[in-house]
Amino acid sequence: MSFERINLVLKQISASDSYSSVQSLLTQYFFDRTLQLTAVDQEKVVRLCLRKLPDWFSQHPEQVKEIKIDFHQHLLQTPILLTQKQIIDLILNEFQTIPVDYFIFLLNDIYEKNYVKLLSELEKENDIGYIIHLPDRITNISLTNIPSNFRAKIYFNRLSEYIEEQLITYHYPKMIAQTDTNVQFLCQLIHKAAKLGYTEYIWRRLYKNLFLIKCPTDSLWLRLAQYFLLETIDDVLLYTIQHGNAQTLDLFLSDRILHIPLLQTYLIDTLLFRKQLSIQIVRTILIYLTMSPNRIEQCFEKTFVRFLKLWSQESFIRFSSNEQHFYICQCICLCLSLHHHVHIQQDKDEIILCILNGIRIHLESTFDYIRRRGQFLGELIVERIDVFSNPNQLQFNTYDKNHPEIESLRKLAELNHSATDRALSDDEQQEIPKKKESPKSVSPSNIVVLHEASNDDDDDDDSEFETYDYSHDTIKSEVSKPSYIRSCLADLIATDKVPQLEAALHVLPSLIELYRIECEEVALELTRILLNYNSTFNIENFHELQLNGLVTLCKTYPLLISDYLCKQFYERNYTLNQRSLILKTIQETGKRLSSIDQIRTKIYEELFSSSDEEEEESWRSTINKRLKLKTKYKTKTRSIHQPILKENSFGNIVGYFFYPLISQIDQSTPHLSLIDGDSEHLLLCELLACLGRLCIHAQNTLILKNMVKQFLQVLKVLQQHLDAGVRHAVVYGYACCLVSIGNQCYDEDLQTSFIELKQWLDEMILKDTNTEVQKLARSYLIQIHESLTMLKAQVILMFICAQIFLINCFTLNHIPRPLWSESDGEINDELLSKLLRTEALLSEATPTIGSSAVGLFEQTDGHPRGLQKRGRQCLWKVCSWALDKRSLRSPSPSSTNSLDTLSKLLY
Repeated sequence: MSFERINLVLKQISASDSYSSVQSLLTQYFFDRTLQLTAVDQEKVVRLCLRKLPDWFSQHPEQVKEIKIDFHQHLLQTPILLTQKQIIDLILNEFQTIPVDYFIFLLNDIYEKNYVKLLSELEKENDIGYIIHLPDRITNISLTNIPSNFRAKIYFNRLSEYIEEQLITYHYPKMIAQTDTNVQFLCQLIHKAAKLGYTEYIWRRLYKNLFLIKCPTDSLWLRLAQYFLLETIDDVLLYTIQHGNAQTLDLFLSDRILHIPLLQTYLIDTLLFRKQLSIQIVRTILIYLTMSPNRIEQCFEKTFVRFLKLWSQESFIRFSSNEQHFYICQCICLCLSLHHHVHIQQDKDEIILCILNGIRIHLESTFDYIRRRGQFLGELIVERIDVFSNPNQLQFNTYDKNHPEIESLRKLAELNHSATDRALSDDEQQEIPKKKESPKSVSPSNIVVLHEASNDDDDDDDSEFETYDYSHDTIKSEVSKPSYIRSCLADLIATDKVPQLEAALHVLPSLIELYRIECEEVALELTRILLNYNSTFNIENFHELQLNGLVTLCKTYPLLISDYLCKQFYERNYTLNQRSLILKTIQETGKRLSSIDQIRTKIYEELFSSSDEEEEESWRSTINKRLKLKTKYKTKTRSIHQPILKENSFGNIVGYFFYPLISQIDQSTPHLSLIDGDSEHLLLCELLACLGRLCIHAQNTLILKNMVKQFLQVLKVLQQHLDAGVRHAVVYGYACCLVSIGNQCYDEDLQTSFIELKQWLDEMILKDTNTEVQKLARSYLIQIHESLTMLKAQVILMFICAQIFLINCFTLNHIPRPLWSESDGEINDELLSKLLRTEALLSEATPTIGSSAVGLFEQTDGHPRGLQKRGRQCLWKVCSWALDKRSLRSPSPSSTNSLDTLSKLLY
C-alpha cells in the first residue's frame, strides 16, 4: 500500500466519532490480502485503533460488545504480520496510558490462545529476558488487577509444560535420529527463572514427571538431565537434592564431582559448610559421597577431616552460635555412622593432635552444652576412628548421657552399614522405579564365630594340600560385550554403567572393521562421544582405548573423520586435552595409512626416539640376521642395502589432514590463540610436531614438496618466538622436513631455504638461552650440513653425466666420417677451456664433500677424493675419445658452427 493511502486511512480512523463509521474500513484493511500491507503499516493501524477504543466505548456503549468481538477477530484470527511480542507491547503501552479493563482481558486472551506461538517466536530471537520478566512487567503496570495467566505460579507452570513438550516432541526425536539439536535456550530459561526464585514452579514438573521416570532406563534422557543440572550450578541442583535421595544424586551426577571443580565446591563448600541445611539433606550428600571408591578417597575423607578440624578450632568454639556448633556436631555424627568408609592414611599424627586438642578446648569451655557435646563426641571419635589403638580408652562419666541433644546425636551416629538414605516424598516415591537387587546367599545365622588358634600342631593339616600358583589367573568378566555397532554406541553413551563402557571401548575397533558399511552412518556420533569424554571412569588404559577407537574410525573413514577433527580443533568449547587428543589421532592415523618403508637415518632415530616400542621381530628377520653372521665375504667392502622406494598411497588423502590444520594456525579467536596466546604454547608445539610427522609420512608423494614449502614458511615466522618450547618445536619441525625430503631435493627454493636455515641454526647455537634448544640445533646442524654436501655432490655428478650424454649425441649426429677413423686435426682451445671449468667446479666442491657421501655411490672407494677422481677420469676419458679419436673437422666453416653449437649445449 502506498504512503498516501495509508495516511488517508489513518486520518479517517483518527477523525472518526464512532466505531461503526470505520468498521467496514478496518474489516477490509485486516482481511483483504490484496492490499499488500507491511508490518509497519499494520503496527500504525493497531496502535491508533487501541488508542481510539476508550473514546468509542464512552460515546457508544451499545457497540462495546460488537467492538470486542471484532477486535478478537482482528488480533487473534487474522494472519497478521505483527509478532505476538509486538502486539503485547502495543496493548501494554496503551494500558499504561489509559487503564481500561478491556486491555487486561485482551492481553489475557491473546496469551491464552497464542502462548505457544509467542514462546516459539521468542525462542527464535533468543529473547530470554522478555519471557522471564513479562509477569513482573505486567504486575508493575496493572498493580492489583493482575491477569490470571500472568501470575507467577500459573505463568511458570505453563512455561514448564512448554519446555516438557519441546523436549518430548522435538529435541528427543532428533537425538534418537542422531542429528544435532540445541537445548541451550531451554536450559538458560530454567536457570534464569530459578535465579528469580521460581525454581519449584518451573523445575518441579520436569524433575517429577520426566527425568525421574525416564532417566533410569534411557541414557539420552539422562544426558539431557545432566546438561540441565550441570550447565549452571544453582538452585535447580539444590531443589533436586532436597527432593531426592542419594540414589538419585548418584544417577544424575555419578563421578562428575571429581572432574567438575565448581560442582565439588558447590556441594561441599557451599551446601555443607556455608548453608545450614536440614540434617536429612546433609545425610543425602554424605551418603552420595560414599557410593564410589573414588568419591570416598577424594571427597568424603577430606570432608570428614575438615569437619574435625573445624570442630577443634578454638575460634569456632568461642564465636559460633549454639545452632552452628550443634550443626557441626551432627555432621560429624553422620560421618561416624559411615565410619567403615573412612580410612585415614595420611597425616594420622596431625589428626590425632587435632582431635585431642578439640576435646581439651571443649572441656575447658564455660558453657555446659559445649562441654557435654565435646565429651560425647570425644568418646565417639576415639571409638570409631582407626587411628587410635584402643577404641575404649576414653570414657567420660561427668555428663548427662540421657540429655535430648545426646540422644539425637547418638541416633544420628548409629552405624549405617548399607548406606540407606531417606525415602522420596509421597508424590515422587511412586514415580521412581526400584532397582531389584540380585539375591545373595546368606547363611542361616548371620553370626560370625571366631575360633581361637590352636597350639596343637596335629590340628593344622594345611600341609596335606598342594599349593597352586594363582598369579596368572584372570577374573572372568560377567559383563557381556556388545556384538553390534548400535549396541556398542548405546554402551558408550551410558557413562553411568562403567563395566559396559569398558567392554564397549575394548570391542569398538573390531566392530568397526567388521561392520564398515553400517558404522559409516554413526561414525561421526562415535567420534563425538569418544572425543567429549571428560573422565577416565577409573578404567585401566582408558586413554589408550580412547585413542585406539578414534584412530580406527579415522583410518576406516579418513575423509569424513579427518574433516570433522580438523574443524573441531579450532572450534570453541574444547579443552587443551581434547585438542591434543585430536592431534594424536591425526598423527597416528597418518602413520598407519602411510605404506612407505622408512629410511632409518640417525636423525630419524632421534626424532622418533620417544615413539612407541618396536614390534617383536619376525622369524624371517631372525633367520636373516643369523645368516649374515654366518656368511663369509671374500671382498672387504660389503654392498650397502639400498631401500626400495614404493608408492605411498597416503599421498592421495594427506592434504585433507595437513592443509586444514596449517591454514588457521595464525588466526586468533577469543577461545584459541596459538601464536599469541599465553596458555596455548604447549598445544602449538604439539601442532608443529604433528605437521612435521605428517610430512614424514607423506614421503615419495607428489604433494610433499608443496607441503614442505608451506610448513617452512610457518616455521620461519615462529623462529623468533619468545617461548623456548616453541623454538624447540620449530627446530624439530625443520628436522622433520629434512627427513621427509631426504637427499632427493632439486628444488631451488628448498635449497635456498635450507641454506638460510643453516645460518639461523648457527645463530641459535651461539645466542639462544635454552640449552635444550641449543643441543637439538647443534645435532640438526650437523645433519643438514651433511645433507647439503651430499646434495651438491649429486648435482655435480648429474652435470658430468649430462656432459657425457651431450658429447656423445653431438659426435654421433654431426661427424660425417666413420667413427673408427683417426684424426690429425688439432684440438679446439675454446672447447678445451670450457671442459676444464668442470675440473675447477669439482675442485671447488672438494672441501665440502664430507663423510656423509660414503655409501651413496657404489662406484667410489668410500673417500671424497675418490668421488672427485672418478668423475674427472670419466669426463676426460670421454673428452679424449671425442676429441682425439673422433676429432672434428676444423677447416670448414660448418665445423666452427658445429663447435659453437656443442659449446652452447654443454654450458
